[in-house]
Amino acid sequence: MDLWCKKLYRFLDGELESGDEEHFRLHLALCRACASGLHDAMQLEMLSVQALCGAVAHNDAPPPPTPSVRAPFRLSLPRGRWRHALGAVLAMGLGALAAFMTGDGFRPGDAWRADASARELEARIAYPAADRYLPYVPVRTGAGGTAALATEPPVPLRTLAALEERGDLHGIAAAYLVRGELRQASDFLARSAPSLDRDSDRAVVAMAAGDWRRALDLLEGVLRQAPDHPQALWNRALVLRAMGLPLQAAEAFEAVARRGEPGWSEEAGIRALALRQGGSFLK
Repeated sequence: MDLWCKKLYRFLDGELESGDEEHFRLHLALCRACASGLHDAMQLEMLSVQALCGAVAHNDAPPPPTPSVRAPFRLSLPRGRWRHALGAVLAMGLGALAAFMTGDGFRPGDAWRADASARELEARIAYPAADRYLPYVPVRTGAGGTAALATEPPVPLRTLAALEERGDLHGIAAAYLVRGELRQASDFLARSAPSLDRDSDRAVVAMAAGDWRRALDLLEGVLRQAPDHPQALWNRALVLRAMGLPLQAAEAFEAVARRGEPGWSEEAGIRALALRQGGSFLK
């Protein structure tokens, strides 16, 4: 039993901080003892609920005997603890829990939307598996000005746990970035090893938050050390456009176009031409 195993009770009560709760969910996918303890805690409480419902329906009948459940954790739970645990399991996906219990393998493509036909994130992510070129299709605005977000499946828990076990925190951050889950992405980027790629993706988080100055500072810091960094070049062009500097943005996109990257260079050339003609890439 490690230190995270000792946090099971607090997790069940919903008493962990958001960062610790996220980490415990990853731990849960790797620790069979905790997964079994969570399962048994929920089962115990469900049985007690069923017994209570039976007592209400048949209040003249004696209460049923308390079932015995074998568990690695001898949990004696106050009523209400299971609600948080059940919510956590549903949030992470019953399929992910089932995959853990049945031993299904690591599917890295699931994490970075490998099967997607288009991208909704305009920026580029400096993690190779998340930087495959896809045509850009922005989120459209529906009735009442509400963004019509596509329904994204959650990041597969077992994949996240495998990445965590391998120490690939940047991969986890990239998986959250492609889904627009900025808080989780920012948390894992902060824990990742310092690198130019990490700083480029920290700029993506700043861009999504509308902090253009911070994003530009991060990107220019990357480009001072690596002038041909492809993701930083692309993202800097987006930032310059957002800051009302279309000609500088066009020059930045032209630098990307000259790199000859399939897909990215063609789109960069179209964006540069649109900026020089006073238009926009997408109407």
